[in-house]
Amino acid sequence: MADVDAFYEQLISAVGLEGPRAVLRVRTIYQPAGGEGAKVFPPTYPVPDSARRAAREPGRAEDAVTAEGLSQTARTRTVPYVIEVRSVNGVKRWAALLDSVPSQANRAEEALLAVSRRGKAPVPLLELEVPGEGTETLTSLEFPHRYADAYLRDSLLDGTPFDKSQLGRSMLASTLDDARALYTNDPGSLVFGAWNSHRKGRQQKFPRVYASEVVGWDPVVGARNAGRMDPMNLQGAVKKTGDGDWEFTASGEKKQGSKLSEIGHGNIAPNEQHGGVTISGAERIATLSLAGLDRIGFGAVEEQAAVAARAVLAAYAIMADRLAFGGASLWLRSGCELVVQSERLEWVHRGGDTEPFDLTRAQAIDLFATAVDRAAKLGLGLSAKPVRLTPKPSLAEAITFSLTKAAPAAEGA
Repeated sequence: MADVDAFYEQLISAVGLEGPRAVLRVRTIYQPAGGEGAKVFPPTYPVPDSARRAAREPGRAEDAVTAEGLSQTARTRTVPYVIEVRSVNGVKRWAALLDSVPSQANRAEEALLAVSRRGKAPVPLLELEVPGEGTETLTSLEFPHRYADAYLRDSLLDGTPFDKSQLGRSMLASTLDDARALYTNDPGSLVFGAWNSHRKGRQQKFPRVYASEVVGWDPVVGARNAGRMDPMNLQGAVKKTGDGDWEFTASGEKKQGSKLSEIGHGNIAPNEQHGGVTISGAERIATLSLAGLDRIGFGAVEEQAAVAARAVLAAYAIMADRLAFGGASLWLRSGCELVVQSERLEWVHRGGDTEPFDLTRAQAIDLFATAVDRAAKLGLGLSAKPVRLTPKPSLAEAITFSLTKAAPAAEGA
């Protein structure tokens, strides 16, 4: 178990690019919660029409051999999963993506938000009030585009449009040469990456310095049928009324919009669905780039202060990783839970040698607190209180409609 003060000194040396440390890396080996042979369900993505057409061509339904010399069935090519060949120690292996880099970042942000709301590790937050009777908020750890998100663009700070407020202007003016406003108010944008794509003019990009993904090795695609049995076996048709209710008709043409199954009644005949995969094992690979951190500047400050601020960003990433992924298991989605078999936290040195270390969740929180305190004493502190925002009337109306009146989105929308 690491001593937090000693590890902080390692961190300062690493982010200052002193010595041989090049990257911080975490590698975790998992097995499916159900054990060997149990299915896991990867995230789904649209299947290109070209792949569907190719699978229907004569002679293409059998196993095909890829350019890498590995067998791949037509079924594998047409399931809605990301399945690809990766090279591991010079050996090519099939891998199924179980959780992408953006999804892992969102999980890390969720963990940061949860621990911050419990008061164990407060982090800078921008909070947008959600209209309604409750006190629900959306935060900068939930906005899809982080500091550059449209929710912020369409919000008010003390009655002033956020983009025109002093805080908004300073955050939007942030660059890699001077990222102080983001560092102070939204460090997640610097750690997980952000792109100001919703505004005209210069669209500043901040590349992520922390990345994590989970893959399943040697996937074998499964099959399943899904349907629904109505215990009353309701039959007939539906005539929808203008108030959102419906009327029953004993007979009628069963066309789109008039089927009982569309409102949750009646049987749905079994139909083929994506069937998950079985895997030989799963692995999570996470990295924190020291070279990427070194690209982040803080304007006209002393180098010692800049290095301390980079240590804060590194500690922020490490804390997020440990909070989100440092447990005994990892739940990704229904049908995809993984149990840790082994985990290795390590510094990767120039030349490829590694230096292992241990850091618990509690220690990661203490490390972040230590880094924040040291940087604050050098003049680069973090915002201590959440910044409260309100939606513009148009955004408030859109939120209210979506929460109370909008029809459910179609599957895949």
